[in-house]
Amino acid sequence: MDKQELRTALKQDPAMSQRLFNSSFGLRMQALRVLTTGRASQHDYPKGLGNRTTNPYLTSGYSDNTMEFNGIIVKGAKSAVRQMAVLQQIVDSHLSSEERLWPLSLAPTAVYLHDLDFLKDNCTRPDFKDFSHRLTAKYGEIPALMAGVHVGYSVDHQLIEWIYDRFGKDEYKDEVNFRNELYFKLGQHYVLWQWLFTYLFGASPVPPMAQDVLAPKLDHQIRSLRNSSLGYGNLTNEEVNYGSFDQYEQSLNQFLHDGTYQNMQEFQGPVCLHNESGDLHQGGATYLSLRMFDLDPFATTGMSEDTLNFVELVMVHSLLSDSKTYSQDDLQKAIARNQEVAMQDPLEQPEWLKEAATKLTDELEKFCDEYDAPRQYRLALKFVQRRIEDPSLTIAGQMVANTESGNFMSFGLKLANDRFSIQVQSGQPLEVMGKVCSKSIQNMIKAAIVSGVEVEYQNHQVWFSYKDQRKAIEPTLEIEMPHGPLGELQRMFPQLAQD
Repeated sequence: MDKQELRTALKQDPAMSQRLFNSSFGLRMQALRVLTTGRASQHDYPKGLGNRTTNPYLTSGYSDNTMEFNGIIVKGAKSAVRQMAVLQQIVDSHLSSEERLWPLSLAPTAVYLHDLDFLKDNCTRPDFKDFSHRLTAKYGEIPALMAGVHVGYSVDHQLIEWIYDRFGKDEYKDEVNFRNELYFKLGQHYVLWQWLFTYLFGASPVPPMAQDVLAPKLDHQIRSLRNSSLGYGNLTNEEVNYGSFDQYEQSLNQFLHDGTYQNMQEFQGPVCLHNESGDLHQGGATYLSLRMFDLDPFATTGMSEDTLNFVELVMVHSLLSDSKTYSQDDLQKAIARNQEVAMQDPLEQPEWLKEAATKLTDELEKFCDEYDAPRQYRLALKFVQRRIEDPSLTIAGQMVANTESGNFMSFGLKLANDRFSIQVQSGQPLEVMGKVCSKSIQNMIKAAIVSGVEVEYQNHQVWFSYKDQRKAIEPTLEIEMPHGPLGELQRMFPQLAQD
């Protein structure tokens, strides 16, 4: 596919070129439940959050007090971040008064010093318990406890169909193969630039008091333990090959077939191709899962809109960039760079980084001008350019600057307590929805999420979906609900009452 012809055609079709900035996101996030003392919570998984084996939004992970927030795919960074805010406030409202959601990827120091024995055998979720034990036996409890964000990213569907119809039919036998190659190439670009994402957004420096537990051989502070070889990832000899789509698929399927991976959840590579069926040959890939993001303590939901807007900008630029074929050696060099950046002091940068990063950001700046990118993408790029010039402005750099002698426990607890207080005192069932939804609709949203009903705010309507039914409600309506929010949902979806 000739990328220059594609770029020319897009510039001649302004309506279609604007679909470059119409991507979708779905965030999957983990956060540890801790006590206000900094110790791991030993409270049971909150009963008010519904059935954690079937709820599409809320569940537990490696341990019962590792909360998992699973956002559905929605249009744009703003909607994805808002969805995380809704889920987190719902969880906050069901926590014990002495519990908080921990805002950092690495647990509090007290957890590493006192609670690891409890946590490694603290999974009662029926469908996850055996897998939790496998993770402990194979990888140890420390990597399994590292929290972070998986970013589900999807190119605008109409844009993909337009590109295939105009430029893909002659080269690919069908749209399935086209989709798989398109998303795989985007995934390769993510692997190639992972070092830059780690530099900008890495946020798991090691608490000094926990260094003997986490990384006893370290002699300096680092940017991101989670994104290093000591963190979240498969064993060195069990890593999927990103050299080509066929190599990716064959290596992944082989690991699943021979028991190297117990299931897809054990695959911890930096990027994964997905579709709804689970079979990439049935419809082709529909989104990427970008796995290597630490929790951002300076974003109230753990992930900022600016970060997602920059991710989108890099992805759509990659979509239209050259069609160079990258070898496994090219990718291994990029992975080695990522290791170097992750293990570096947060206030430093490798000699090669500024030149390599600036080359990309210069291209992205021209790309924004060429395709008239909306303002939020230009602002996100400006933030990135400033961080490339000054490492102290990166997330890890700010974390180090905002702590005294590396006391991340005090730093994290203050953030957790402040956020909890703001939500409790907001006077709104869902603070982030307060300006667009009445209180009765907010309460319906809360009831829907804990009941497994999907909710989306789109085109100034709140859409509720359950199984094959989908209904819209005007968000500002105040609704009388004699049987409460759940009763109203059961009236809308009779099947919900029976399930």
